[in-house]
Amino acid sequence: MEHVHYEDESSRYLCIGGVEKVLCLLATWVEDPNSEAYKRHLARIPDYLWLAEDGMKMQSFGCQLWDAAFSVQAILSSNLVEEYGSTLQKAHNFLKASQVQDNPPGNFSKMYRHASKGSWTFSMQDHGWQVSDCTAEGLKASLLLSQIRPELVGEKIEAERLYDAVNVILSLQVLIELIIVLKYKIPSECCFLIVILLSVNKENIAGFILG
Repeated sequence: MEHVHYEDESSRYLCIGGVEKVLCLLATWVEDPNSEAYKRHLARIPDYLWLAEDGMKMQSFGCQLWDAAFSVQAILSSNLVEEYGSTLQKAHNFLKASQVQDNPPGNFSKMYRHASKGSWTFSMQDHGWQVSDCTAEGLKASLLLSQIRPELVGEKIEAERLYDAVNVILSLQVLIELIIVLKYKIPSECCFLIVILLSVNKENIAGFILG
């Protein structure tokens, strides 16, 4: 239960996804159906529910950051910045609000977690689980918006927060390189090229590491 409670608290009771959400909710109910942890789990159930024309469904908790980052890039590439200024400002505010500001609490390595400060998740800051490509797209969108006058899209994100995002991306790259070195005994100076080649087809990375 130590790991269950850690995941609950570090993800603000969203958990990493729908399956784990249900498992953690049931675990806290079995432990104590009157506990504060169980009540907090119940409060986050609506994040997963969607009422469609054919009834209630359970979905992912969302892909807000992913959609916002690509929407920003699409608008900026269309030369319609002036027409969509208010939309870009709202997206800019969301990008700044959704960046993860802290690492997971306590000794997160013991809990099989990685540093997350400066990252972006697939959805929003509450989730807390850093995603490499979401961080990259959030960083790219933030950099693009920083080049537009603030009167139109709002104040640019602080440089320190951009540095934090870069640190997360590089730390995840180093983690992959370390696995390659340890498992395949490949010289470390070759790892960077391997990571670049694998990044052309991201689906191959997990197979390469686990195969």
